[in-house]
Amino acid sequence: MVIEKLLINVFVIMVPLIIYSLKAEGGWKIQRSLTMFHFMSGAVILCMSFSIRQGDVFWDLRYIPILLAFLYGGKRAGWGVTAVSAVFRLIVGGDLTCFALVHFLLSALLFSIFTNRFYQLPSKWPRLKFVSLVSLWPVLIQVTLSLIIMQWLFRDSYLPAMWGVAVYYAIFGVGAMFLITYLYETLLERDRVIAESLRAEKYNSLNELAATIAHEVRNPLTVVKGFVQLMAEGEKKNQYHALIVGELNRAEAIINEYLSAAKPKMDQQRVFSVGETVHSVVSLLRPYAAKGHVQLSVESSEETLWVWADQNKLKQALLNFIKNGIEATPPNGAVLIKLDKTAKKKLLLTIEDTGVGMTKEQLKQIGTAYFTTKDSGTGIGTMVSIRMIEMMGGHVSYASKPKKGTCVHIMLPLYDKAL
Repeated sequence: MVIEKLLINVFVIMVPLIIYSLKAEGGWKIQRSLTMFHFMSGAVILCMSFSIRQGDVFWDLRYIPILLAFLYGGKRAGWGVTAVSAVFRLIVGGDLTCFALVHFLLSALLFSIFTNRFYQLPSKWPRLKFVSLVSLWPVLIQVTLSLIIMQWLFRDSYLPAMWGVAVYYAIFGVGAMFLITYLYETLLERDRVIAESLRAEKYNSLNELAATIAHEVRNPLTVVKGFVQLMAEGEKKNQYHALIVGELNRAEAIINEYLSAAKPKMDQQRVFSVGETVHSVVSLLRPYAAKGHVQLSVESSEETLWVWADQNKLKQALLNFIKNGIEATPPNGAVLIKLDKTAKKKLLLTIEDTGVGMTKEQLKQIGTAYFTTKDSGTGIGTMVSIRMIEMMGGHVSYASKPKKGTCVHIMLPLYDKAL
């Protein structure tokens, strides 16, 4: 009976997650927090409906939907599901309702505190270990409170049976949390692989487009440009000469940008100081930032950080990222560039702005062709910059909230000069 009810608890938690992961498209994923709230609220009510009851003590896996809501729906969803659980427990009633509410509060507080730490973990296995440890907390609270209550109210009459239930509860609680998190992380990983495949297909299409444009248009442009320069002898012709050549140069620059997007090359790789490169880029952009009344500053450790890469390409990428931050920042705002070394001996370069920020939907499109938050632009510059960093063995990620600003994280492998 005990095992059957705990298995039912596991089942009612897994089914909503599987439905969400396999069927969620468009609006469901856009409203992830609200969707997780609804699913996990239903799961927690069903878990409490199939509780193992010993006197006024209820044994079930209600804390798992609450923890999942915090981890995958955010703090709002987590506290929402906690509130639903508390209300349902009040409806069920009983002499020990106040102890149940204390259990809810203590568990939810811990989940809320550790949610940010969970988001910082880089991959599936560290997350699984973390979740398994966190899930021990509500188990210990439940067992401890139940022991106190049983000893206080019923003395020894329920204790032997309670110990058996407590053992099953602990095993099923931690094991179920590990299994469900593993399943959900695997499904999320599948979604990431599909997204990367689609991104690769877009790159391939862009490669073909760029090659075609370069081949068909560049040669005629070069010829036309040469003839226009020969026409610059007469006075009247000179009036239009600079304009025509300028427009042709701009068209050629656009073609080069598309070609760079298709096949960026690391021409001159060498060892250099990233700090010097960053300060060089910042010096170039200070007048541009000052024009928009944006404060541009750099924070770095005293240690010199070295990388093996194409310095010019890194400069080009940083110029694009920092310039985007300046353009997104309103007057009297700030753009901060931070340089640091991670525990895994990698360079972490962070570009923070206090600009308009981006929504989750916009963040998903960063790095794709033709997406830009500017009034004019193609998004090719950002895509090329991301590809350049990736070709250097690095990685680019974004974090942003509307009206709060955007943070660009650039990770690059450090070069050990001692080698």
